[in-house]
Amino acid sequence: MLKPNIVILDEPTSGLDLSVQATVLGVLDGLRKRLGLTYLFVSHDLSVVKRMCEQVAIMYLGRIVEMGATDEIFARPRHPYTQALLAAVPRLEPGSLHDTPALPGEPPSASTARSGCAFRMRCSFAAPNCSQARPPLISMGNQHMAACVRLNEIEAAAGN
Repeated sequence: MLKPNIVILDEPTSGLDLSVQATVLGVLDGLRKRLGLTYLFVSHDLSVVKRMCEQVAIMYLGRIVEMGATDEIFARPRHPYTQALLAAVPRLEPGSLHDTPALPGEPPSASTARSGCAFRMRCSFAAPNCSQARPPLISMGNQHMAACVRLNEIEAAAGN
């Protein structure tokens, strides 16, 4: 396609050293601005997502568990998986590698169909009703949505 409206980028900086990664991201950003492109950016690198994306959807086992404006998701993650994911981002402070508790258990297989919340086996907020039905995405205001039956309780416990 000579003039696409949308470009899908699947891990475009994976395996690149930081200087090459910065160059690639700079080129992508320049093309986006110059050509008015929209990118669908798939990445596990949260620092790249934060830099390149205006909107983000966090997925667990192929299901969207939270989505919204990138700044909002990074500042106020609502779903327990998003909270754990952001807490696990490496920081440069001494000793910070030991500050992040690992999620309990093993990630389940994506090929095994399950009812209810896919994250419930590893979630510290899981309750019996989490196994009953897949939680829908619920509006948290400001185009921020999350899929958890206990969002209000989690938010109240966090003091938000």
